[in-house]
Amino acid sequence: MHPTPDLETVIRDVDRHVARDGWEQPPRLFALVAESAGLSVIEQPWESTGEDLLADLAAISWPPDVLGAALSVQRILEPDHEVRLTVAALRDQQVTTALRYRQHDQDEQVGVGSGVAARLERALWDTLQ
Repeated sequence: MHPTPDLETVIRDVDRHVARDGWEQPPRLFALVAESAGLSVIEQPWESTGEDLLADLAAISWPPDVLGAALSVQRILEPDHEVRLTVAALRDQQVTTALRYRQHDQDEQVGVGSGVAARLERALWDTLQ
């Protein structure tokens, strides 16, 4: 994926990247590193099933040259509401989440904000400490 200048752009890029592969995916993990044009997103190999995502994240640590991390995971909120959460966190405590509903699976209908998935946002940010 190409370098991106800010966290909202990064999260939207990661969300679109993951969305191209459809639904029914395992959790996906990305490192955010600095390049001359901004942040670059690099997918990481990861063997999480998503069943105990917070514990899986607690086992991760990043080297100092990684400025941030992103995670994409599917969840079922209610029987008919499946969502994909794509969370990004930077070491400076910036955190944001993109929320894509399966029923409304279009880029322009993806919501972005902070505090959307507070526990997941915190767990991802903790991997950078």
